[in-house]
Order: sequence, then structure tokens, then C-alpha cells
Amino acid sequence: MKKASPVDSRPRGRPRQFDRDHAVATALSLFRAHGYEGTSIAHLTQAIGVSATSLYGVFPSKEALFEEAIALYQNTEGAFAAAALERASTAFDAIHGLLMEAAVRYARSDRTGGCLIALGVLSCGVEHREIAQRMEERRSAARDAIKARLDRGRQAGELPQAADTRALAAFYAATLQGMSIQARDGASAQELEGIAQTALVPLDLYRTSRSMKAGSTKT
Repeated sequence: MKKASPVDSRPRGRPRQFDRDHAVATALSLFRAHGYEGTSIAHLTQAIGVSATSLYGVFPSKEALFEEAIALYQNTEGAFAAAALERASTAFDAIHGLLMEAAVRYARSDRTGGCLIALGVLSCGVEHREIAQRMEERRSAARDAIKARLDRGRQAGELPQAADTRALAAFYAATLQGMSIQARDGASAQELEGIAQTALVPLDLYRTSRSMKAGSTKT
């Protein structure tokens, strides 16, 4: 009589060779290059090297994978923005650092640069409207972070009390979005830095005016 083979009690989950981190990083590269709607499941499975069944066994949908890719972007490549706003001692230096670092980071020879939050889902079908809404919310949060830094500068006397920090924040957010599009069109880091320098003129005028007033007070 043959001895019955023992029952394999190991949990049956996704294949051991599936590397989730690799999948998310690969998906991020594809979403950067093609956007959400331009990246198909076929593109993802081919690049990651798994079947659709294996992919869906880990990520319930392309949308879920996109959300993880966005989180990865915000914690790595996109994290420079918040850091730039916080590490500088003045509002001018914060915005200067933000724009200049963006110029370097956005420029890519393969034209996949720019900000993924700005470019990932600009227009989409009705069925993807919720995804677009979440991206809009992320862009709004980025604009609010810029405004908060400008507000701190105004409270510190770096900007006049009459300065419209909401409008300034919207202007700098729009500048970053425009730089993203220019980067996709092939603009170099030097060209993007030129845009950034021009955009800094309003803040520089505030700074110069403050210095002149301080000088006249001393005399």
C-alpha cells in the first residue's frame, strides 16, 4: 500500500518570483513616458515580465498600480519639492531652490521628464474621471504648500502684507507645470533655468524693495 503524500499546507499566494517593488518601479517609468491612459495592461505585463493573471493577483486594477506608482514618485523623485520649500530660510530662497531644482530634474534627454503629478492625467475619458480628480487634488496640495511658504515669508516681513500669496502660489505652480511641458518638448536644463529665473522677478522685486526700505530707515 502506497503511503499517502503529506498535504502541502503552505499558503498559496502569488508566485514567489513576483517582485512588487520592481513592478511598481517599472510601472512608474511607463506611466511617466505614456501617461495613465497611454499605458496598457499589455505594456505593463511585458515590461514587468509577468502574465496579466499574476499582475491582477497583486494589483486589483491598473488604477491600483497607478496609485502605488504615484506614491513611489512622491516619496522619491517628487519629494524634492517639499524639501526645497522647507530647508530654505527665506521665502525667496525657498521658491528659488524649488524652481532651480525642478529645472534640473525635469530635463531629460529621452523626453520623459517633467512632473508626473502635472502630466500623468491631464485629460481622460469619463471612466477615469476619479483618477483625474485625485491628480487635481495632488496639484492643489502642491499649490497650497507653496502658498503656506509664502505666507510664512509674509509673516516674517519678507513680503508686504498686501502681497497676494494665493495668486503668487498659483503663478509658481503654473510655472512648474509649464516647465514640465517644456521639458517634454525637449527643453534643456539651461532653458528651464531661464524660465525659472524670469519667474523669480516678482519675488526679487519684493526683496529689493524691502532692502531699500530698510536702508532708508537706517539713514
